[in-house]
Amino acid sequence: KRNVFFWSKENPHYMEEIEHKPPRVMMWAALNARHVIGPYFFNGLVNHKSYLEMLQNWFVPELDALGIRQDVWLQQDGVPPHYALSVREFLNDSFPDRWIGRGSPVSPAPLKWPARSPDLTTCDNSLWGYIKEIIQ
Repeated sequence: KRNVFFWSKENPHYMEEIEHKPPRVMMWAALNARHVIGPYFFNGLVNHKSYLEMLQNWFVPELDALGIRQDVWLQQDGVPPHYALSVREFLNDSFPDRWIGRGSPVSPAPLKWPARSPDLTTCDNSLWGYIKEIIQ
């Protein structure tokens, strides 16, 4: 909720309408040594229901189609949709002892990673070029 002012000697009456809440795109993808799985574009904001639906109806079937589900370790951060009880229960069933994140079976204190860890941002950095090619 900010007012935007433009000051100009050339056109003191200049006005520009700016959309206050522009549309957003929420995207999710997974990487491993041989595959880029995704991207998956959420319809609207991500909550625990939409995240769980994506895991159940898209991500796990993608892993099964590639034949790599039993070899995958899933690493998540601690955002609320990832930490929801329904999501953790699904991950415990689908990836028993093979998912890392807040509330996971593999999160004793020595294995936790610090905030802004390069382990979490590497995917973000390497994926943007790939996503830009798909979107454009």
